[in-house]
Amino acid sequence: MQIWINRVWDELFPGVYRSILAHNPSTMLMLVRMLPGAVVPRHNHPHLQAGIVLRGSLLFKTERSERVLREGDSYLIDPWEQHEVINMGTEEALALDIFNPAREDYAKAARKPDLVL
Repeated sequence: MQIWINRVWDELFPGVYRSILAHNPSTMLMLVRMLPGAVVPRHNHPHLQAGIVLRGSLLFKTERSERVLREGDSYLIDPWEQHEVINMGTEEALALDIFNPAREDYAKAARKPDLVL
């Protein structure tokens, strides 16, 4: 068992902050904080991405549609699916993302566990 205790945030895009909570080669668990007006630009990746909005609301845009997701709404983004996320609200938003497999491009920001039991 591996445990991460201390949360560390880094800025991914202007007004978008991430904290990688736990990871191994197959899975990455990450919190994302977005200030009002912040944007995760349109992109895709080879990873399955599942998540839940924990606080606030976020506009998710894909090639097929767009939808505002609110606290408690969950989502699943297929590998290679183009997507963009915007905090259109007036408060900070918080989401929890799970990537499978783990994002290699985020590996340098990932910390080693604080405890290994």
